[in-house]
Amino acid sequence: MTEELNLYQKIADVKANIDGFTKDTKGYNFFYVSGSQILHRIRTKMIEHNLLLVPSTSNEKWTTHTYKNKKGNEVIDFVVEMDLIYKWINADKPEEQLEINYHAYGQQSDISQAHGTALTYAERYFLMKFFNIPTDEDDADAKEKQDKYSKVDPKNIETLENEITMFSELMKSINKDVSADQVKKQLGIKDINQLSNKQIAGMISTLDKWSKQSKSKENE
Repeated sequence: MTEELNLYQKIADVKANIDGFTKDTKGYNFFYVSGSQILHRIRTKMIEHNLLLVPSTSNEKWTTHTYKNKKGNEVIDFVVEMDLIYKWINADKPEEQLEINYHAYGQQSDISQAHGTALTYAERYFLMKFFNIPTDEDDADAKEKQDKYSKVDPKNIETLENEITMFSELMKSINKDVSADQVKKQLGIKDINQLSNKQIAGMISTLDKWSKQSKSKENE
């Protein structure tokens, strides 16, 4: 019988299964992870666990901010702020709920856009902080860290295993007895399950290069 998880256990499982992210949105001269990408990544587990995330707003206010732009022209922006509540609900047991209070700000030349900006940025930062996802906007090593900490796709490992087997068979076809284990040793693989996506890609490229070199020598 499958163990029935409570709300907190379900949320913990969603968090444990979040894959690595790529910065897919640009704003203010830097790229960052969008809220929509985060929602897309957690959607499958949320559906699996019948989890609902329901936002609501209150105390919405707006003011205007007047300033001069780079051309010296006077510009009026609308500044919208509101209180937000993000409510996690276990649909299997609706009485199990978790509320998180948040506050949102948005500034644009159009008041409806300012309202949308406030909601969009609040959603993004709420999800990033709630699931402890590093933002890395100002981190020069962000790309390296992402590859290091991203969960490796099992399909990548399977592809590498197949490439190793194919190379071993290629060697045997030209009368060179090279086992798959020997190929792994030559590639420096101690535990294939501990490799990063970047390492796997590099090894597949190396195997492709070795295969081409071997075929070229055979045809000489």
